[in-house]
Amino acid sequence: MDTPENSFGSEQAARAAELTRRRFVVVAGAAVAVAGIGAGSADAATGADLKAADQTKPGSAGSGRSPKAPKGQWLAGDTHVHDDHSSDGSGPRQTSHQTLPGNLPVGDQIGQGEKTGLDFMPLTDHRTYDQVWDPQWKSSKLLLLPGEEANGSPHAIVLGNVDVVVDGANPAGSASYRHVQQSIWDVHAQDAVWSQAHPDDGEYTRADGVNDNASVQGADIVEVLNVASDPDVEVEYAENRWNAGFRFGVVAASDCHFRELWDVDSPGEPTTHVFVAQRSVRGILDGFRDGRTTVSQNIAGPFLTIEADVDGDGVFEAMGGDEVVVAARTLSKKASLRVKVKGGKGTTLYVYAAPGRTAGPVATFRPQKANETYELPLVMKGSDHSWYRVEARSPGSASGSEADPNLPDQLRGATSPIFLSVGAPAVPKPEIALPVADTRADKATLVAGEQGKFTGFSDVAVSGKNTHLVAELHEKQATKVIYRRLDSKGRLTKALTLSQRSATARFPRVVATGDNVWVVWQDELGKEQPHQPVILLAQSTDGGHSFKSPVKLSKGKGRAINPAIALLDDRHPLIAWSDNSGGAFDVFAQIVGIDKAAVNISAAGKTVSAGVPTDARSPRYPASLFPVVAVNDDRHAVISWQDDRFDPDSLWTGHTPPAGEPASGGTDPDNWQILAAVRKAPGRSWDTPVQVSRVSDRSDRHPGLTVAADGTFVAIWESGALQSSGANLELRSSRSADGGNTWTSLEQVALAPEAMSQRAALSRDPNGAVRAVWYDSRSTDWRWKVFTATLDSKNGWSEAQQVTTRGNNTWPALDQGVMVFTSDRAATRTQRDRTQQVYLAKLA
Repeated sequence: MDTPENSFGSEQAARAAELTRRRFVVVAGAAVAVAGIGAGSADAATGADLKAADQTKPGSAGSGRSPKAPKGQWLAGDTHVHDDHSSDGSGPRQTSHQTLPGNLPVGDQIGQGEKTGLDFMPLTDHRTYDQVWDPQWKSSKLLLLPGEEANGSPHAIVLGNVDVVVDGANPAGSASYRHVQQSIWDVHAQDAVWSQAHPDDGEYTRADGVNDNASVQGADIVEVLNVASDPDVEVEYAENRWNAGFRFGVVAASDCHFRELWDVDSPGEPTTHVFVAQRSVRGILDGFRDGRTTVSQNIAGPFLTIEADVDGDGVFEAMGGDEVVVAARTLSKKASLRVKVKGGKGTTLYVYAAPGRTAGPVATFRPQKANETYELPLVMKGSDHSWYRVEARSPGSASGSEADPNLPDQLRGATSPIFLSVGAPAVPKPEIALPVADTRADKATLVAGEQGKFTGFSDVAVSGKNTHLVAELHEKQATKVIYRRLDSKGRLTKALTLSQRSATARFPRVVATGDNVWVVWQDELGKEQPHQPVILLAQSTDGGHSFKSPVKLSKGKGRAINPAIALLDDRHPLIAWSDNSGGAFDVFAQIVGIDKAAVNISAAGKTVSAGVPTDARSPRYPASLFPVVAVNDDRHAVISWQDDRFDPDSLWTGHTPPAGEPASGGTDPDNWQILAAVRKAPGRSWDTPVQVSRVSDRSDRHPGLTVAADGTFVAIWESGALQSSGANLELRSSRSADGGNTWTSLEQVALAPEAMSQRAALSRDPNGAVRAVWYDSRSTDWRWKVFTATLDSKNGWSEAQQVTTRGNNTWPALDQGVMVFTSDRAATRTQRDRTQQVYLAKLA
């Protein structure tokens, strides 16, 4: 097949040139770049109650226009909150070593966030995503962010991920932070946000300074006001990293575990304010990645902002979190900083420049009124890289449980810095460098995505001479579903946005035959309070040149998520998805054009219980998630998914024993198993689910499914020990020769105990061989690479072969020997470059 490089290269070059024009603005004859301005402007006026304003694009190179002030709004929330899905998530459980019932259900913690008046909140339970599957995870007042507190050590907050981020084990001889770095790359492949949680307990101590974990690159935000630790040491760590060229914003964390302490440590105490161009989950995540944050001891303040007018034209074009690059060290004599404070009376404001507190403040202010504004000159001193920030302090109660109570000026608020550089942005200088990146060429070609944007979660369908591609595009605080077609000559059509005006479309999947193309995805239709995504299906009858308006398939009032699709025949696609309208997530399936409506195929054999009011951990809502679909030549269909109905306390880590008995018998993570249901013909009903994986000491998740040339169904999945961190995932497989009713014993796939193997996909090559692809951590440069193996009916799975080389390569999808995957290989920086694009490789 001809590669699309020639036809696509000129298009990509033009877009890169346009990106450069947007990032660098001619102001009074001097080049000034403000990182983040093009991503959504915002009004830097103070106030958590500031309302959204119209976005304004910055002036372009040669236009004679100066950069304009950012436009947007501040949203108040928390970034680190627990409930009883953490094994230590409530007071009774933590103080009794798990022997007492829990008293902090998901709904109560969300309700407390609503009562506080927050705009957004995640539930970040330890090394689990199960709280997101809890039926109480809903709110009409809050923007709920998916997330977790990941890793064994050091802890990290992940926001916006799509499932649990598994913390693997390092190969012998590796730098100790390798698994942490790989986890950051894994998170960024989802366009999620990585935050260092309480870095005074994981990355830094005053006695020893930074440890190996401080060398990780790409952290988006860092906690500097966690009330369960020592904020002054956290600030010390942040300044240390900024001085070493690391660039990230600051956040606050209640780290709330106890309802008994809601009066002093409730969600939002302290508060993180994030500046967003759009009030949405994506807008919040983008604000975090831009570092446009400020923190305060509670939602009432003190609310601080810092802005910069670098060219001295009276317009404050940069705000806390932005990176400003100037052409020369000498700034305009009129260049200035502006500091605003709300609710600051009784505090003292300190403005710091690099290197920070060790050099003392460059300015001090003592507010006498509720709202005050100050200006001071902006000068460039010392090195080519500097930063400016402001914090508020006052006497009184300790800022954190481990803070020095005798400290006369406790931290009450702080802004992210404005980063100022000459010539080019700062480059991190870690104590332990990353391995040199593999730069060898591979056979992959770029098929979707632009520099500086996220394009991922792709899928592919081959039909005749055409290859149909879908992906998720993140731009302008929106998530969109796009489609492209690649013909036999390597020509790519212009991307079509199938999700129309929606800003909340996700996880597209595609199938095609002849001129018929179907694309399915989930979409919240712009409404995220509460989260109620639906399943949409769009069809093209002209080979992808145009698509009909999407049709809604799901009918429930809950969350319909993660659709899968396969063709029953040339006219009828079979769609499956998960839906929790009935409380627990179940798998629903519908043959479009044959079934009048979707049917629940996973509920049979599942025990659901609302529990008792006296124990927050007593409800049982086993989840059936991440379905995959395969159909053989006789229109015999199988749907497989992951399911935790066999776990002793599904969706809960740890275990609450009967009264008087010791804690035991729990699992962490859950004992997820792979299940399957069979439909022998279109007119038949779905059979009762059967087990594909049948072990009680493993957690089996994220299945893949296909049909071999002889009609055998083949399943693959990732399997991990019942250990929530420090253990690698491996791939396992099973086959069914009787149409999915019974399955063989498991087979290992390309086992490498020292590596993590994730998110496998299956398809059949044109020659009939079953092929698996997945992403894996076994490469020498630490980056995630895509590997492949093939199945021989007699000899089993082949050895693994590495497919990709450059950059991190994740989330592969496969059809008839053609693979698409997500890669950051075009990113130009190890931090603050969200570039993820979709590449295609022909494997057979």
